[in-house]
Formats: sequence, C-alpha cells, structure tokens
Amino acid sequence: MNLDPYWDYLENVARERLQNNVTVRHVSEYGPGIEIMGAAGELAARLYLGLPPSLHTQFDAGADLRWRGWTVDVKSTRLTLTIAHKFLQFPSWKTVRADIVMMVAVDVDRQDAVPLGWATKQMVNNAKVNETRKVECREIPVPNLLPMWALFTINPLDHSLRRSEFQIQT
Repeated sequence: MNLDPYWDYLENVARERLQNNVTVRHVSEYGPGIEIMGAAGELAARLYLGLPPSLHTQFDAGADLRWRGWTVDVKSTRLTLTIAHKFLQFPSWKTVRADIVMMVAVDVDRQDAVPLGWATKQMVNNAKVNETRKVECREIPVPNLLPMWALFTINPLDHSLRRSEFQIQT
C-alpha cells in the first residue's frame, strides 16, 4: 500500500506524538523512528478498513481505531524479506484493551505498508510468553495470524470474537 501521498502528514503526526507521548522506555530504546513506523502502520490499517486517514496524536488508551463496533490496536513492524519469521508481539505486562490486534509491516524508505494479519484479544492473551526477550512479550508467529480478509467476515453483532470462529480451513 503506497503511503507516499500521506507521508508529510505522517511525519507531522510522528512529531506531535514525540512531543505528547514520550515515555522513558519507548523512545530511548527504539528511537524517534518508532513513531513514524507506528503512524504509518495505523494509517495503512485505516485505509485498508475504509476509514478516513486521520490519526490520534495523544496516548491512545490501548486502541488506535474503531471499526464496525470493535476497537483495534495496530502493531507495526519493519517490512523485510523474512517477515514470515517474525511475530506479533505484545508486552506480557501490558493489558490487551482492544478487541482486535492488527499487525502491519512498514517499509519507511519506500513509504509502503502491508497489513499482515490480525488476532483477537483472546488469542493475544493466550499466546505463549517469550521470556528471553529484553521485554517479555506474548508472541504470535506471523503465519498464525488470521488473514486480513477474515475481518470482513465477522458478524458485527458478535463481539466475542472467539478464536474457534476464525479457524481458517485449508
């Protein structure tokens, strides 16, 4: 997904977030580039879901957007050739507040993004914790994420989002 037409906007959002949302660990460990990557992932998610391209610049309370009645937290990662070997990661100490956690891969140099997949809150909460990382995270391998198209098959009246309902048969 080409984000070039929105890149100036994304840079402005990232600058505002750096002023408004700085925490000791967040920027000091990952650098200011983490904000542009996060904003680009969130914008790609909004565009994919048919939402307006407007992003928040303050803390988000655990959800980046609302779609069809569900809250969605977008996690961004760097797009690489080895993306299939990466994980959707969620810090084990953090409460999953969104109904859906979506993963988007971003190539900042090319100003492109690819929505990779998503998981329900329950899937993230049940994911195995990797205790060997600097920050312990619940991890779901990218190939185990639910496919993006499956988001459009969810019944808007069912807010349980149980994993069993989204088993993809191959």
